[in-house]
Amino acid sequence: MMTNLRISDIKPIHPFPARMAPSIVWDSLPNNEDRLCILDPMSGSGTTLASARAKGHQAIGCDTDPLALLIARCWCSDVDSEGLKYRADLVLERAMRLSKEIATEHAYPSHADVETRHFMDFWFDDTNRLQLTALSRCISRVHDSTEKSLLWCAFSRLIITKKLGVSRAMDISHSRPHRKYETAPIQAFDKFLETVNYVAKKAPFRKGIKAPPVIIRQGDARNLPFKSKCCDMVITSPPYLNAIDYIRGHKFSLVWMGHSIGSLRSIRTNNIGSENAGYFVRKDQFQDTLERMMDVKKLDQRHFGMILRYVIEMDRVFSECRRVLKDDGQAVVVIGDSTLRGLFIRNSEGLIHLANKNGFRLVAKNTRPLPENRRYLPPPTAGSITSDLQRRMQEEVILRFEAN
Repeated sequence: MMTNLRISDIKPIHPFPARMAPSIVWDSLPNNEDRLCILDPMSGSGTTLASARAKGHQAIGCDTDPLALLIARCWCSDVDSEGLKYRADLVLERAMRLSKEIATEHAYPSHADVETRHFMDFWFDDTNRLQLTALSRCISRVHDSTEKSLLWCAFSRLIITKKLGVSRAMDISHSRPHRKYETAPIQAFDKFLETVNYVAKKAPFRKGIKAPPVIIRQGDARNLPFKSKCCDMVITSPPYLNAIDYIRGHKFSLVWMGHSIGSLRSIRTNNIGSENAGYFVRKDQFQDTLERMMDVKKLDQRHFGMILRYVIEMDRVFSECRRVLKDDGQAVVVIGDSTLRGLFIRNSEGLIHLANKNGFRLVAKNTRPLPENRRYLPPPTAGSITSDLQRRMQEEVILRFEAN
């Protein structure tokens, strides 16, 4: 079943670092009338899911990041723009009244613990803390689940910005927040309706569209919450070895939605690609994979442990992808190579080996330039590495597999 949407209709509704290009998904999907089941096991903000739905396919996905799940659900929702704007007007009106009843010393979400309140005190000035508290309480009382999610998405856009937001930080959208302002350059009440209008305008799916609903679950790619042989195709972009710390930026919004700093720290610690090297396995089990990625003798024990953990976890991801994929299924994996302490790490070669180990056969490998604003890591500095390595760090690799 085809929709009348085009690739140009798939515009992001919320900032998200290193988002996969929708064109990769669009070009990977077959041009036929048959509805396929497309899985993204690490769905992030929902690029695969929104693109697959726009092309008329059934899309399913999961992630561990609460804000990523919210953005993906909103991006794939059927949106009643006028109804959403009407609800936003009511929420703002009620929040402005409520703000006059809240004392500054009580301007926190209801269940915020001491650590979370200290975080809010440091990153948000008193005026915005009061206004965000009022808005968050009023949004939480909205009954319609789709409207509520979309309003939370707009609320988050007030915070997750590069320069001008309602916090004292800069560069939250790239997950590199640093305190820049004593008083935030924007007040929440002044910009809330503008962010709602933005989300309503950019949302690609309108209420009543003829397209299968998207299934998005809270879940881990290492233990997928889907039954075996349920999908026709996997399209995903796993984290690089030294992955972006998404929670570092996302917690600025999530604390207003009922999450504590402690609970978010737990999610962050267990994410794929984190620096927690807490696995105890025989190294020779993955020696072949490690040697395809790098010269293992050039890393100290700590960084070797990071790479070993990454390999173990991606091995589990490929095992799970093969379990849920039909026997004639395909997988498209988008990855970039990276550096660790100046050593070039061939992530793509490691993933090819792990995929082969888990029942996949490589049928195509292509590279494409990686736009600077989508790089996981800052561009290499002049003189620090060779020009050849710098070129490779500016590319992403698209791997296409077939199930054996």
